[in-house]
Parts: sequence; structure tokens; C-alpha cells
Amino acid sequence: MKMNKKNIFLRTFFLQALWNFERLQNVGFLYILYPVLKKLYPDKEKRKEALLRHIGFFNTNPYMVTIIIAMVLNVENDIAVGKEQNLKKPEIIKSLMAGPVAAIGDHFFWGTVRPLMSFIAILLIILSLNLFNVDYLWLSPIIFIVMYNIVHLSFRYWSLMVSFKLNDKMIKLISKLEIKYIGDVFRIVGLVVIALAIFFYFKTFGLVPVIDQESNKMVYPEMLIYGLIFLLSFLFGRVKPVIMFYFAIIFSFILGYLGI
Repeated sequence: MKMNKKNIFLRTFFLQALWNFERLQNVGFLYILYPVLKKLYPDKEKRKEALLRHIGFFNTNPYMVTIIIAMVLNVENDIAVGKEQNLKKPEIIKSLMAGPVAAIGDHFFWGTVRPLMSFIAILLIILSLNLFNVDYLWLSPIIFIVMYNIVHLSFRYWSLMVSFKLNDKMIKLISKLEIKYIGDVFRIVGLVVIALAIFFYFKTFGLVPVIDQESNKMVYPEMLIYGLIFLLSFLFGRVKPVIMFYFAIIFSFILGYLGI
């Protein structure tokens, strides 16, 4: 049966629209499948059986779910036309794929791509201040959103279309993509971006306090605040969060009292 893949792709954005504590993403997953299952099983009883196959526990990375969606729908199509007799195969695919796919997606998109795009957006803002002396700070979140969405939306659409064609061979393709290697490269690029951002930050704002000519008051660079954040980040996991929280509050009061 010919499937409306673009409609399936659009419905994947609602995977997390109705979370529940017992089965997490199962309702969203079934929502994505429903139009196709409705066409595959015109008989109400068979359709009911198909729907019930997908109300169990399901949880994975929302950017990688397209791979599982395509594989499951291919199997459901085979069941509907009589090529596949194992009615539990869709559930087996979901249970076996959800965990590994989630691990890959979380590590790559949320642990690598998202921080990298954040650093690039920050660097572009600092460069605009340093090179053009123009404050485009409001562009920073827009730049981040655009770059990040280009990466993950492209992957989601590509993975859905390719998974429909390759079916279970998509697993081998994902393993050959060397996502871990790509993630390592992205992390190195991220470190370079951070180094450039720090360099241009010091070049723009300086490192030591200066006297404002208009107010005749001492102005401290924002690097002091960033330094405090870095210190707290370094201590995280080594010191109790409650102690860090109260330390930050007391330190802020001291700075405020000193007029810093």
C-alpha cells in the first residue's frame, strides 16, 4: 500500500503530545500510525487488533523515532497482505530498537549538536560586537534555533524516507554512519568555538575592572559571573547542590553590597 510519508513525518512531531507515567510515548506513537493502520485494516476487528499491538510501553528519542516508525509500518503492511504471520513482530521491533536508538539520539543531538549550536550562536554574537561594534544579541536565540532545527529536521526526514526503503537494513546503515565519530568531531569543533569565543570576549570586554567615565564607578567584566558559573559547574557532583545554591545567594548579596 502506498503511504503518505509526508503526513507521517508531520505527525511524528506529536509523539510527545500526550505523555503518561505508565507507558510514556505510546499514545503519540499510535497517533502517528493510526491513518496508515486505518487504511491497512478496513475490517474493524483486524484494525482493533492492530491498534492494540501498539498501546504498550514505548519510549525513545523523538528525533530517531522515524526509523522505528518506518520499520513498524513496513511490517504492518506485510501482515495486512499476508506476507508476515508473526503478529508480535511490530512489538518486538519496538522493544529491541527503542533503547539503542534513544541512546544514539540523546548522545548525538542533545549531548553534542545542541551544545555545539549554542556555542556557535554565542561566538557569532561576540564577533558582531568585536568586528562591527553592533549589538545583535537578540539574534543569538534565532541563530541557535535555525541551525539546530536544520540539523535535526533534515535527519528526521531523511531517516524516515530511507528507513521505508531499507527496512531492517537501516540498522546496518546507522552503524556505518559512525555517529560516535561524528560526535567526537563535533565536540572538537565545539572546543575550538569556545576558545575563539573566550578570545574575542577578552578582546572586546577586557579582563580587569575599568572605571566608567560617565558614572565614575568601577565596572567589572561579566567574566566574573561566568567564572562563578564555571566554578559551580566544576563543583557540581563534588559538593551538595544545596550548599552550592546558598553559596551563590550569599556571594551575590556580597557583590550587591559592594556595588559590584
